[in-house]
Amino acid sequence: MTSTQSVIREVKAFEFYKKYIWPVRRVLVKKHLTPRCRSCFLPESYCRLDKGICEICRTEEPTVSSITKSEQDSMQERFDRLMASVITREDLQYHAMILFSGGKDSSYLLHHMLTRYRGLRILALTVDNTFMSPVAMENVKEIIRGLRVDHMIFRPDAGVMEKMFRYAFTHLNEKGCSGTVDQLDGDFFCDAARNIAARMGIPYILCGLSRDQVQQILGLDTFMTSPAAEAGRRGQSAGIELSEIFSRPEMHHWWNGPAWPPEQRPLMLFPFYIWDFEEAYIKAQVIRLNLMPRGDESPLVTNNTLIPLMGIVDMISLGYSSFEPEFARMVRNGKADRRDWLYTFETLEYAARTGRLLGRAVDEVLERLSLNRPDLGIKGGGNG
Repeated sequence: MTSTQSVIREVKAFEFYKKYIWPVRRVLVKKHLTPRCRSCFLPESYCRLDKGICEICRTEEPTVSSITKSEQDSMQERFDRLMASVITREDLQYHAMILFSGGKDSSYLLHHMLTRYRGLRILALTVDNTFMSPVAMENVKEIIRGLRVDHMIFRPDAGVMEKMFRYAFTHLNEKGCSGTVDQLDGDFFCDAARNIAARMGIPYILCGLSRDQVQQILGLDTFMTSPAAEAGRRGQSAGIELSEIFSRPEMHHWWNGPAWPPEQRPLMLFPFYIWDFEEAYIKAQVIRLNLMPRGDESPLVTNNTLIPLMGIVDMISLGYSSFEPEFARMVRNGKADRRDWLYTFETLEYAARTGRLLGRAVDEVLERLSLNRPDLGIKGGGNG
């Protein structure tokens, strides 16, 4: 068994442990876990609890939808017009690019667009940050084969990616790994897509971010970016000056709007902002449609291999995972399963405090980043 295979096996074992063993185990080790909100699951380390309920659940009303039905219909009509208009363009090799990671969201987005907009010529783009899960890559290959869509993989130099992530993990901002490591990764992914779309004359890039992610991460209140925004040049990401990490030649990976004529600058579209599907619905659909051939819809399995390390580092540095507020908000809004995410973050906390469960998954990434456990405050320990 290769090192990568053993890591994937460990991550799958973590998922099994979380689902079948942790419901019993958590009772035995509860005194070692941070108390959590009985309503959403946020930990006391993130916000104060009063009689077991966090301040956010006590003071904020769940937001079923931040847009009215009329606004949603209007955006849907606008999106339909954009697709109908671009489908008529015979001068384009591809009408749209879809960012395709092999996870459940991008898989369902790709299938839904192919089904809903007949005649739309799509290029699926996978950006492999060189830490991509081999399970995700296998999903990518099988789904692309099944859907019969043109596909491109962009894989930058591994040394550039290792340098970026090493810097991110050692320069975390107040938002932890989600606001630093994940933000840099996401911005790099999108800018790589922008550059490829601009070179190939593809006018639209579609991304599977949820409405909440579009609002909270990108700060947008609509389903698409503007021409004015795409005319800019990225000099920072996650509050970090990119020139602190990258050499001048390496900066070509990042978007430079002024280098392209206005008509070649693609716009980014976020259809899930309009459709606002619940997490459980997308999970059910990808399994029903056999888009996850092995049923590996867990982000720990189908995302990149940095995820376990991010979870452990956040638990140590912040006392909670920086991804928890996002998923707790989804739980409050009835769009995610509370118990599933409660067990996920409790198990991560247990792993962070004991050094168990995700040893190889963490250490293999640390080795690639030329870092040691003490560099990030991680305890030693095995997998018992």
